[in-house]
Amino acid sequence: MIIGFDIPPGTSGPGRYVASLIRGIQACGWKYVTPGEANRDGVPMAPPPHVGVVRSTLSTIARRSPRQLRLCVGYVREIMLKTRQLRPYRCDIFHAQNTGCEEIPIAARQAGFKHVLGTFHVDSTCDVDRERSGIVHRTLEWFSNRALHKAIAVSESTRRDWIRRTGIAESRVVTIHNGIDPELFQRHDVQSAAKKKLGLPPDATIIGGVGRLSAAKGFAYLIEAVALLRASYPNTMVALAGTGPSRSQLEDLASRLAVSDRVAFLGFRSDINEVLDACDVFVMPSLSETLGYALLEAMAHGLPTVGTKVGGIPEVILPMETGLLVPPRDAVSLAAAIKTLLDSSDLRKRLGCAARERVISHFHEADMVRKTIAVYREMAGADGPSNN
Repeated sequence: MIIGFDIPPGTSGPGRYVASLIRGIQACGWKYVTPGEANRDGVPMAPPPHVGVVRSTLSTIARRSPRQLRLCVGYVREIMLKTRQLRPYRCDIFHAQNTGCEEIPIAARQAGFKHVLGTFHVDSTCDVDRERSGIVHRTLEWFSNRALHKAIAVSESTRRDWIRRTGIAESRVVTIHNGIDPELFQRHDVQSAAKKKLGLPPDATIIGGVGRLSAAKGFAYLIEAVALLRASYPNTMVALAGTGPSRSQLEDLASRLAVSDRVAFLGFRSDINEVLDACDVFVMPSLSETLGYALLEAMAHGLPTVGTKVGGIPEVILPMETGLLVPPRDAVSLAAAIKTLLDSSDLRKRLGCAARERVISHFHEADMVRKTIAVYREMAGADGPSNN
């Protein structure tokens, strides 16, 4: 069997997801293609052909059109380009990522792929600025989802959201939670050494956050929570690992709240264990989150966690069993939850141990891969290649 993917492996959530699946299908003796990458499995890989006069004309129209028309014209243009890119390839199943309003599922159908699968890595709540709420964008989502023969949602919340939003049939969407290898995420260094590596004060209590510095991740509320806690817990400090467009706004907020010395921006970290080793508590204050890898990694690391009641987070954190849950956009509740953990080292240890066990038993990479391969086999069915 040959599985096609629309993105190469990388450090993003979808990229890591694809990398896990590639390892799994290779273990089955199958092959994969990722159009645009170099040939790795002996499958013909042709460069994209010339985009042609039609696409150039559409580009000209898009530049001179109102926003909504520009969105539609750009959508058609990208479908045309991606269809031409995909046509040289042959695969039994094409597995698209981030499906919502993407062009790739439609392009895969136009390219003649018999089985198109999509994984919903985001849901409609990621549109915190309501840029995707108009009728045009919603219509394009409808067409994109209708191009899928089957879909995977990385959380049950995400599954329900897309069924509600685009009317995709419930029977065509299955929930398979994200998974990680818990053996890769456990303490590698003593906390004091980890703090030193990151340039953090040795006597500080570290509250960790990991993710893209964007509004949807809610880090502003974490900074506000630390400001509320500073008088009672002067040694408490936030360490944020990640980059993104909101960094300057977060720095300005920390300055206005007089906690600049209590917020460390660590930037991009290739080894997240270095950050987790330094932490006492991990917080995911997201406004939108389907099922974050960072949360699973922190729990596998044995850290007590605080998360917001959005998306798939409540499917991972069991209140007072593996962590604490708070409403989103609520710095006061977030501060209270952090205080609960700071006040009891026994509670932190108990929740952290239970968190790791939950990841091992419910969010293991091997389970995610096994269930996804079962979907591949089901989709290929009798007209697919023989199962290995």
